[in-house]
Amino acid sequence: MTQDYLLSLPYSLPTEILLYILTYLPAKHLVRCRQVCVRWRNIIDWLTTSDSLWREHCKRDFSDVHMIARHKARVGMLWFNIYRSLSLWPQLSLARDVHDEFASASCLNDEIQSLEVLKNGIIGVHKFGSIVYYDIETLEPAKRGPITGEYVSYSENDNAIILKTHNLHLFVIRKLIHNPHFESNATFHEVKTYILVDKLLYYVDLNNDIYLCKLDEANLVNKLVKESEEFIMCLGYTDRLNVLTFRRNIYSMIDGNLVLVCDLDECYNLLHQFYKYNLLETVDWRIVFQWTCIMHHKLPEGPLREIMTVRIYGDVVLVGCNWGVFLIYYAPFTNGEFDLYKTVPVRQYNFMEPSDCPVLIVCPILRADILEAEDGHTIILAMPKKVAVLDFVHDFKRTESVAVLPYNDLQQVKLLRTAEVDNNTS
Repeated sequence: MTQDYLLSLPYSLPTEILLYILTYLPAKHLVRCRQVCVRWRNIIDWLTTSDSLWREHCKRDFSDVHMIARHKARVGMLWFNIYRSLSLWPQLSLARDVHDEFASASCLNDEIQSLEVLKNGIIGVHKFGSIVYYDIETLEPAKRGPITGEYVSYSENDNAIILKTHNLHLFVIRKLIHNPHFESNATFHEVKTYILVDKLLYYVDLNNDIYLCKLDEANLVNKLVKESEEFIMCLGYTDRLNVLTFRRNIYSMIDGNLVLVCDLDECYNLLHQFYKYNLLETVDWRIVFQWTCIMHHKLPEGPLREIMTVRIYGDVVLVGCNWGVFLIYYAPFTNGEFDLYKTVPVRQYNFMEPSDCPVLIVCPILRADILEAEDGHTIILAMPKKVAVLDFVHDFKRTESVAVLPYNDLQQVKLLRTAEVDNNTS
């Protein structure tokens, strides 16, 4: 074979064979191949419509967050759009932000306690006297009716609604009933804390016994998993259940037993251990700072002394503080360990409302969550008096290659025409 023939072979391959080869390339390599010639560019642009292909790219490159991103994405988002949006998080500092708000509380009964971002653009807002559902596109109440009642905590996913009352009753309401013989709801008593993970509900009663309720079984029954000898503070879940106790010990459920995996008294970086065992979102931060003082660790500076909530979303970390300060971090790691205290936030906001007596006014960020949008992201924040919306929009030339190219590489993209390729190879 001549050298000219070998050089021209990639440009003369049948479309079907070329498509087959390109589907095996990583997303970043597809962008480079897109620069070869007009024909390759058109073929690769057509591949952006393949939902199954970009689902695999998302699964490979964003394995820890791709399903959450898909579930909570705005209506109509394809897997390619989700990949594109997830790829843009490292460039958040360059994005344009737009503020909005809804669900303003005009009385005590409307005061907001939390929220849940659900699929199909619906947000469940937990108020003092009800759970009200809103449409993210209109920021108006959705067609789905509210749930009335005073509840201490509220969780919801595709499988169930979980409501905890002041007298420690836990109501479990199944959302999808595929079989008429399945129980639609159940009530558990003396529940002090719980965690909802897909089709599993773990909860701890006042005796520190851990129970499990499987939401996909016909009967919503609680099964004793393990009795704890220590007072349980909160639960986390990685590939297994993790338990934090007031003795500053972390246990993992391994083969039906609680196995001690970390003694916090021997750790200097508490945040890394909470991150490792997925406890950052459920831990009581007031107690964490008490432990920090007792253990003679250095206290953080500024608003991080008043953390109210933390949300982990892949490499993105959202931190809400007591005085209305909201911080966004990207990959906050120092020497391989998770550490918010030594990392500079990418974005910072202050939602404290002006007042004649600011000492008496607090505006805690109670809950934060994320939706992916086309060429951007939406962050939803729950505060007692309102729900704030932060829309981040990435402005650039609309081309498929942006999905995997950083901003500073965009100007280097050059689409070679077939004639130019022939001249270069002759």
